[in-house]
Amino acid sequence: MENRTKKDNIVVKVGVLIQKNKKLLLIKERGWMDNSYHWNIIKGTFEPEKDKDFIETAKRESREEANASINVVGLLNILYLRKNKRSFIQFNFVANLIGSKFHISQRHKQRKFRKDEDIAEVKMFTKKEVKNIRKGDFIGERTYITIKDWLKNKKSQRGLIKKVRTY
Repeated sequence: MENRTKKDNIVVKVGVLIQKNKKLLLIKERGWMDNSYHWNIIKGTFEPEKDKDFIETAKRESREEANASINVVGLLNILYLRKNKRSFIQFNFVANLIGSKFHISQRHKQRKFRKDEDIAEVKMFTKKEVKNIRKGDFIGERTYITIKDWLKNKKSQRGLIKKVRTY
């Protein structure tokens, strides 16, 4: 960002809802706020030195967190959160699972990507099963809102976000 001050702290997150045969893949991971396990979507931070765009972030996070290969099919929603002098912008995509393989990595491999990463389970849920998960069993409001949008079949076309090369 041009003219960026030290006060600016913008974090770009990318989430991906992976689906296969009308089921949704969720991970159960330890939350940093209460140190308990909660259901979550695959998500992580956009890293421009690793990812050419947000689609690449979604694919990378899917590999890192669930060893899943995906094909991104659309943008579900964009969330914005301002908290503790930090701004979070989260782009949530919908993707189809390629093949049928996914699994959690061993703990030491998880921590290669993030020191406090702790994913205990990866599981596919039917829409009915997802609807029966209590709000408090999700890791946070961003995940809850995003899953509610997925249940309503909301999504935009993949090409909605355009990468440009100059101002």
